[in-house]
Amino acid sequence: MAEETITLERSANIDDPFVTIVERILNNTLPLTGPEAVYVILVDNWFDHKWLEFKSRKTDDDSAGWRQRLWLPPFEPSRILNQASFSATAPLRYQSSSSKPLHILQSRRSVDEICQSGVFLWYSYVDEKSDRGSLMVYLNRDKQGSTWYASFTKRPDWRAGKIKGISKREFTDLATA
Repeated sequence: MAEETITLERSANIDDPFVTIVERILNNTLPLTGPEAVYVILVDNWFDHKWLEFKSRKTDDDSAGWRQRLWLPPFEPSRILNQASFSATAPLRYQSSSSKPLHILQSRRSVDEICQSGVFLWYSYVDEKSDRGSLMVYLNRDKQGSTWYASFTKRPDWRAGKIKGISKREFTDLATA
């Protein structure tokens, strides 16, 4: 069955090359887990690796590194510029779908409360003058979760900086395939 790629919405001021990198990573992640749902969240500015697994227990992982309970990062709702969601219509085929906001005031929810099988991707708003960006991915399936983070700098092209939760090789495969 043919795969369909997810295309992210672009605003007039957003840095297109950075969004292209985010799309590539997202679309290369989907075949690895075949999630039933995909959430893509645009955050108003750069964020660092401290948001990765924020408030999640760091010691409840299994032998493959999957966590038993993974909590949504508590971004302030006013920082969320856009949230897009997609649902699987067939294996590796997704269509845009409606969803309630993930980030609401004073809410502590785990990703498995949102869906049983999903990819959650947060990326920073980067305009044409920005020189840094960030990306964070949460994966969940069967009440377990896995996460990773990457920062980027632009000199003059976008390059990965700090990578956490994923090997450099795995990241490179996602970013260049």
